[in-house]
Amino acid sequence: MRTTGHIALCAALAVALLAGCSGSKAYTKKGEKLDEAGLYAEAADMYLQAAQRNPKNVDAKIGLKKTGQLVLNDKLSNFFKAFSMGSEKGEAVKVFLEGKDYMDRVGRAGVVLEIADHYKQDFEQVKGEFLVELYTKGQDLLAKQDYKGAEATFAQIAKLEPNYKDASSLQNIAYLEPLYRSGKDALTGKRYRKAYDDLSLVVNKDASYKDAGVLRQEALTGGQYSIAVLPFTSSVKTRADLAPKVQAYATTALTEVNDPFLKIVDRENIERILEEQRLGLSGVVDEQTAVRVGNLMGAQAVLMGTVIDYQEVTGTARRSTKDGFESYRVKVADPNNPGQLMIMTKYRPVKYMEYYQENKVTTSVSYKLVSLETGEVLLSKVVDREAVDHAYYASYDGAKENLLPNRNGAADISDGARRNLQGLLTAPRDVKPVATLSAEALRGSCSGIASAIQQELAIKLP
Repeated sequence: MRTTGHIALCAALAVALLAGCSGSKAYTKKGEKLDEAGLYAEAADMYLQAAQRNPKNVDAKIGLKKTGQLVLNDKLSNFFKAFSMGSEKGEAVKVFLEGKDYMDRVGRAGVVLEIADHYKQDFEQVKGEFLVELYTKGQDLLAKQDYKGAEATFAQIAKLEPNYKDASSLQNIAYLEPLYRSGKDALTGKRYRKAYDDLSLVVNKDASYKDAGVLRQEALTGGQYSIAVLPFTSSVKTRADLAPKVQAYATTALTEVNDPFLKIVDRENIERILEEQRLGLSGVVDEQTAVRVGNLMGAQAVLMGTVIDYQEVTGTARRSTKDGFESYRVKVADPNNPGQLMIMTKYRPVKYMEYYQENKVTTSVSYKLVSLETGEVLLSKVVDREAVDHAYYASYDGAKENLLPNRNGAADISDGARRNLQGLLTAPRDVKPVATLSAEALRGSCSGIASAIQQELAIKLP
């Protein structure tokens, strides 16, 4: 048995098809009137729209066959004029291709138009001559180091004849050479990021282009900035686990920064050197010690920090009893039809429960990024983060779908009020535990630290 939805869909499709057919007939009539008036170009446009709307419209296709061929003949006549002049090879090629595009568009509507063979032969001749002109022009532009003009010229050749001589290779050279030169100049000037970006475009297009890959690696090596994340300390004496967590989160956040020039010293290497210096995992407490340790690690800067505040608030569920109404239906006598019954909706007062619980974690982390080259503090900030989650929901033991809120002692039957209460009845009842919120807050702090360091590096290495 067909469903109501299936029947409705079929009906909608039938209406759309009928509208399309009706529109197709109207366009056909317009085309016929324009054709009678000698306006065959406009008539062809009407017939084409009619055929596109209804591929089974035979009258539209007959009209399009006649008027469309006349339009195509006009385009071919313009092509022959340009071809005959001899000096307008590019214009001749353009006009012929416009005519072919028109023929193809009409063909997609189910009507075949014709281009005489002698026009095709003339086009192949003029296209070949035009390609020679373009190729010569492209080579001249390359010789003059006009790479942008050369690339555009060879792209034009590729559009007309994709495999013409070595035009594709020359087009690549016209694109790659200015980038290669720009990258090489930037590397000489120690503008490492600019060099890396330009040479990356070259390598991504052609990995074997000259020595672009080697130069890109030189740019990366020359500009790479190495940071050691030293063990953090904590002012929160009741949570000894916070400092190592923040150090781990900070290391992860910096490692995930999408910047090839940012290098993070391996944590195992940091711990080994700290142990050798008999500092342990939390003994780096001043900048002088940090500089000494960082230099041993081969870093250019060290990150050190302190958890200066940490608060957890585990909320308890607050419960409140609410007045509401439950709708129900009864049969009553119909006052307009004696002896008949009618259905009436009534509302009885009921009680339902609302619950609210909120968990919250706040953190405050201070950090310093110290340059080992100059000894200056590059960054020094405090990052505050708060992670909060709550549950707000309702429960009712009766027919939940019939529950309505109370408004001034009566049932609020408005759609908005009903939706809000039904949303509470189906709302999530779980609250994220403080352990989860703690991780979110600390990770958020470390993401803020990593973002600030990335911005500092972008300024330092533009």
